[in-house]
Amino acid sequence: MGAPRSLGRPLDGRMFEGVLMPLKRSSLRMTLFVALFVLLATTWACDGFFVDPVLVTLVVTPPTPTLVVGGSSIQMTAFGTFDDGSKKNLNSSVIWTMNPPGYATIDKGGMLMGTSPSPTTVTLQASQADVVGSTTFQVFSTITAITVAPSTQTVSASSGTPFCLQATATTTTGQQDISSTATWAFTDPHGQTESGVTKATGSCTGQAFTIGTLSPTVAPVILNATASAPSTNGGTVVSNTVTVGITQ
Repeated sequence: MGAPRSLGRPLDGRMFEGVLMPLKRSSLRMTLFVALFVLLATTWACDGFFVDPVLVTLVVTPPTPTLVVGGSSIQMTAFGTFDDGSKKNLNSSVIWTMNPPGYATIDKGGMLMGTSPSPTTVTLQASQADVVGSTTFQVFSTITAITVAPSTQTVSASSGTPFCLQATATTTTGQQDISSTATWAFTDPHGQTESGVTKATGSCTGQAFTIGTLSPTVAPVILNATASAPSTNGGTVVSNTVTVGITQ
């Protein structure tokens, strides 16, 4: 037998270059296309589908704080409510302003400190974009004593008529009415804190109160009432005790 005849030219890798190179280029283009599509889809999802919630309201707390020159600072907080129902502390992003200015300072974190006595209440505002929240405060000289009047009175729980108490602070610069900014406490004859007596609006000298559902002691009962306010070095000045007789 003779040597077998060759069936064709020997296999050469260069023969496949014409086929493989277009495939490689096509695969690279497909990979780039997929990567670009994923990037665009991610960007669209973040900016177009998951829309950031919109701020609706701002509430500044605590309401109507009382400050004393040289006393402790008070932590103020601006709580924002968004259109999706979520709430957030926005102290780091709001702008704080006071009107009239010059009686207190507040830092970026919301720490409010009285610097000089204010003749009237000061409005503290927190704003972000077009949303504004506010409260009022007053700065007093160092309080040395608080006097509450009248010493005794009787009111009807069922009448719905407000009753009034006046708290007068003796300070280093004179006397000031702190009825609206003082902290009021009502206790029953057993010393238990009585709920159901709340601040109200009314035409009277001092602070008006209304009587709701009393607890833990119901009418008729004689309640003890006191007013307190901060003093220097973090202390508190508490007034004399007055009595409020509540009938049914």
